[in-house]
Amino acid sequence: MDLTGNPFVDTGLMVLSALAGKENVDTLSFADIRRIFDDGRQLARDNQALKCFTMVFGTNGPLTQPAYRKARKNESIYLSILKKLLDCAEREGQSGPRCDLTGIRTDLNFHSICAQALAEVGLPAPERKWLGRDWIPLGGSLGNDAQALPVASRPLHVSALAVFALQYLPLGVFLFKGRLAYYQSTANELAQALTTEVVAENQKRLGLGITEIFGKGSGTGVLLELLMKHFEAVQDVIQERALPPNTSLLVWLFSNSGAGADCRTEPVPESALRFVYEAQSAGFGSEIRRLLKNDPKDPRMQLFECIRTERDYPALYPYKKWLGALADFYDFYQCGIRKAPTEALAVARKLANLVANGELKRLKEIRKAEFLRSGASRNLVRKYIVVALESGEYDALFPSKYHPIRTESAGWEFLRFYLSRQESDTRPISLTKTDMKTTHPKIIQIAETYRGRDPKKIKSLLDRMARREIGVRWLQDTFCRLAEEHKDWGLGDWAEFVCDEDGKVIAFELLFQIRLYLSNLYREEIAKNKGEAA
Repeated sequence: MDLTGNPFVDTGLMVLSALAGKENVDTLSFADIRRIFDDGRQLARDNQALKCFTMVFGTNGPLTQPAYRKARKNESIYLSILKKLLDCAEREGQSGPRCDLTGIRTDLNFHSICAQALAEVGLPAPERKWLGRDWIPLGGSLGNDAQALPVASRPLHVSALAVFALQYLPLGVFLFKGRLAYYQSTANELAQALTTEVVAENQKRLGLGITEIFGKGSGTGVLLELLMKHFEAVQDVIQERALPPNTSLLVWLFSNSGAGADCRTEPVPESALRFVYEAQSAGFGSEIRRLLKNDPKDPRMQLFECIRTERDYPALYPYKKWLGALADFYDFYQCGIRKAPTEALAVARKLANLVANGELKRLKEIRKAEFLRSGASRNLVRKYIVVALESGEYDALFPSKYHPIRTESAGWEFLRFYLSRQESDTRPISLTKTDMKTTHPKIIQIAETYRGRDPKKIKSLLDRMARREIGVRWLQDTFCRLAEEHKDWGLGDWAEFVCDEDGKVIAFELLFQIRLYLSNLYREEIAKNKGEAA
């Protein structure tokens, strides 16, 4: 049997494969389906017990239709229709118009099947029975203009296999962002494995008498948990088979009940899938589950949503009594999701240790989550940056952007994590000496004009910078002096170097980077002079 391309029908087929113990739909046969269906009573009992059944098919189908339930004929009618559909499914595929959902050729007469089922239990048949949303999720209804498909001129023509397979859909769905969810994937094996996990969970809950929809109250973490279970099960499998290259997952979210019936998709990119796979392989499964227990209520801020959209996760950071994530997992997350360079994290750890050890009397204040939000606190950190960091280290932690010169804010978040931890990070820090790669080249040119000068003059300039006696006027004089020596130091270059898009002078970060570079140059000159004296 093959997948059809219709996500609703294919999920029904994957549920059947899971119940048959098959690894995929390709190996599923009608003999397997007949064995699973048997007399149909198990399916009927499951669907009547599952609360999601009415979200999938509404309440007007034979299993839940009030009039049939009152006559106690609902199950008999439902099973009779399904048995006839299965008989038709084995014969179709050779003639008739193509199915609107799957493309299978079929001459299914759904009205005739329903009429026969009703006659068998002594109930009158309707004048006309169409396939609508009581059998096909989001199928609309020609009997009600408000529910009809857009510009529909005829009822749906659907194959018997599709209608039959859809009855197994409720066993393969879970609640995600307030909607029922199921999967499609570029790797059929992944979609099948995840669907099998959902089926197993739904069956387990039914066995315990739990009829609430799987995933309710779990937020987006339910999907993360399912992915972790799957990757945990395939840890010993070769990576290319467990998660083939270019694999992506599509989560379909829908509701077929009430006037708010809708459908949308949530893509899960390969990067998110690979992160979960690698996190599980690296032994971070228990840490992720610990974080999930404290997931924020806002779905936009939940762990899986942050992973999916490659954003920072707020609960990684300590806050009040919450200790935050383990440092190893924090690094793993920042590198895997936010693509943070490992050197940036190492510099943040180094700087956090310097600040914490140098400000022991203020340690309690420094460890508060809001410490780095004030300008005064950041200036305190900058004092340690000037004294202890090399120019390349600063550049790794705070990469620069031009016009005006400004740094990316992620470095402050890295630093906040390490500063707010109750215990200092004692992991060894290995840093390779590098140049300032992203800063404006004119900053380096200005600072390099002081190379070879008397260290006392450099120290005097640094002291004046620390007291903020050096500002835009000094920068203008320096620029004009260098403009006499370099052709690329014109008026337009000044605007690009110092001003923002509106022509306003923004010089704070620019002057700080010059100060940092001069501080490193000063240390080099002192060391050079000591070496010459020796």
